[in-house]
Amino acid sequence: MHLILTGATGTVGNAVLHHCLASPKVTRLSILSRKDFALPQGDKLDTSKAEVIVHTNYTEYPPPLLEKLKGSDGCVWAQGISQTLVSKDEYVQITHDYPLAAAKAFASLSDSGKFNFVYVSGEGADPTEKTFTLFGKVKGRAEKALLSLPSQQIYGSLRPFNVRPAHVIPPEHHRPRSLAIKLMDVTLTPVFKTFVPSLTSLTGPLATVLVDLATGDGQPLSGDGIEAEGRTLRNTAVRRLAGLV
Repeated sequence: MHLILTGATGTVGNAVLHHCLASPKVTRLSILSRKDFALPQGDKLDTSKAEVIVHTNYTEYPPPLLEKLKGSDGCVWAQGISQTLVSKDEYVQITHDYPLAAAKAFASLSDSGKFNFVYVSGEGADPTEKTFTLFGKVKGRAEKALLSLPSQQIYGSLRPFNVRPAHVIPPEHHRPRSLAIKLMDVTLTPVFKTFVPSLTSLTGPLATVLVDLATGDGQPLSGDGIEAEGRTLRNTAVRRLAGLV
């Protein structure tokens, strides 16, 4: 299958990138990135199936770019940023406007008549926007907007999923570059791992679930931790599907 990936240099996106390069399920990978970057190397990583496509305006997808992406079956939208690093307006644009614009543009790319759009959200996202946190409001707003798209005929082929990881623990080879996130990782990760492991998300298992959703049949899921008529997965569901519980 042909997948699209954003946020490939981030903590979650990098794990998804490694999984896609190693997975026989993914036969082609189109990586949208603001800057070109070197693909990871390894014995089990097939970089020949991947292409980094430099794309800087995530509100627009011109015909030449869509032609490159034509035939893709799904997308893992792992692009994101901490609300502490940008202004409120920038955070809304990156967290809500960008994935919504992409989902609309990608809906008709697949030859199969369906397109799986997997949005990496987070625990605390609130589609009712009653939460006091900017993160929860904007992530929740994005989730709600994505789930509403298939009701419009023009986007009827879209199969959206919202995935809410909790405290993400990066692998040793990919530590966060932001000082604020580094400090949070150093101080909070040992606490979460020791006292509330159920609120942690290991990048490897998380990436497996994300890619499985992007390459799957697009049908709603069921079980503990799954909401919004089978299309929103809380961290408990992610851990269960990854075989961690």
